[in-house]
Amino acid sequence: IPPPGTYSGPIIVDKPMTIDGQGKVTIDNGGKGTVILLDTDGATVKDLHLTNSGESANDLDSGVQVRGNYNVIKDNVIDDCLFGVDLQQSNNNIIRRNSISSKLHLGLGQKGDSVRLWYSFNNKILDNSTINVRDMVVWYSADNTIARNTGSDGRYSLHFMYSRYNLVEDNVYNNNTVGIFLMYSDGVIVHNNKITHASGPTGIGIGFKETSDLTIENNQILYCASGLYLDLSPF
Repeated sequence: IPPPGTYSGPIIVDKPMTIDGQGKVTIDNGGKGTVILLDTDGATVKDLHLTNSGESANDLDSGVQVRGNYNVIKDNVIDDCLFGVDLQQSNNNIIRRNSISSKLHLGLGQKGDSVRLWYSFNNKILDNSTINVRDMVVWYSADNTIARNTGSDGRYSLHFMYSRYNLVEDNVYNNNTVGIFLMYSDGVIVHNNKITHASGPTGIGIGFKETSDLTIENNQILYCASGLYLDLSPF
């Protein structure tokens, strides 16, 4: 439990521990690199303000990079960070009740993603609030739950690529270019979501490309340029 105040990053956590900011601790990375790297299993990072990451998309400069399993990242404010939370080959983590925004001065396509999963399985992305980010993306990842998140003023509220058997429920997405888009991602369940105002010239509520065996039910898709968009689906 660090004393209240502002600390300089970066932080590297290489053993299981809990870092609890109690809502009174800021970690400022000075505009370079990633603020916190979790290179361990079983750590918890909570109630921190993480800010001012670098702007390297190649390095995935983030508020938190997760490179381990069974970690918890919850109740943090992550702002002025290119990416919010980045998981690579990391399983059984919980990302919950975080407030995430990217670099406000960058164009929409140059911002980073709020949460990014890469070859990561059985994670839970719950109750997060995102604004002014690029996408929330799931790449080559299965058996994840994405539930009760809110997202606005981004590009893709939620974007799947080559990611099967995920659950998407009870999310609210407003004023993004695209709501939910599934590419080459079979067996995904999408239900009880509310998607509104994807109303630009390419606005899509829920889109599918070369994707089969989906369950799409009980969603509200309101004031979108296209409600459902199908491209070679089922494939």
